[in-house]
Amino acid sequence: IDKRTSYNYLNKKIILISITMKLDPTVMRTMSPTDFRVLTAIETGMKSHSLVPVALINSLSNLRHGGTTKILSSLLRDKLLSHDQSCGYDGYRLTNCGYDILALHDLKRRGFVAGLGDRIGTGKESDVYLAVTPQNGQIVLKFHRLGRTSFRDVKKKRDYFMVNALVKNKKHGTQYRSLPNSWLFLSRTSALKEYAFMKALFDVGYPTPRPIAQNRHVVAMGLVRGVPLYQLHSNRVSAA
Repeated sequence: IDKRTSYNYLNKKIILISITMKLDPTVMRTMSPTDFRVLTAIETGMKSHSLVPVALINSLSNLRHGGTTKILSSLLRDKLLSHDQSCGYDGYRLTNCGYDILALHDLKRRGFVAGLGDRIGTGKESDVYLAVTPQNGQIVLKFHRLGRTSFRDVKKKRDYFMVNALVKNKKHGTQYRSLPNSWLFLSRTSALKEYAFMKALFDVGYPTPRPIAQNRHVVAMGLVRGVPLYQLHSNRVSAA
């Protein structure tokens, strides 16, 4: 097998794993505030590190030395983190599930979501779930999943693929510094844009779902009941 064939096989395998990995919100029942502090610390560290070292996790989470060891083990067990030593040190990064749990936790804390229901749709770049509000109403949560199907398609179609930070330097003038391209953070940018456009259209009377909230890569919106167009027969569509 040549290198290209080997790469394509590995890429398909990774995509298959990401598709079949189910979101399990029940892990939140046993998680403590300290667990979420460590997850948030790793999320912050991933803005500058592909793999976040333990020392940086301890510093960002403001826990005493060695206080994160047991927490990291439990988060690894629940598949909210992945562990890698290929960089020469013990490095950690958030998984898709870990990012999902952080977003759900914040939406719950802000009073938008009380429970997660069934998955009602799966697209090339998103998963759509029903959710329950604290008032027992039904809303929709859309989880953006950029990079699920094709790395090249995202690079070609998304103008924000290269995330740049503006750096002002008195000596060298204004410069742009490239930041690590994590699929998680790119999905967050995608969700932020969708929410902004949806809110702008909804505010001027366009028939869009009601925008409720956005957190990380998740957009919460009102539930629109209807029938998918592919299920409609031509004789049931009235002429204009």
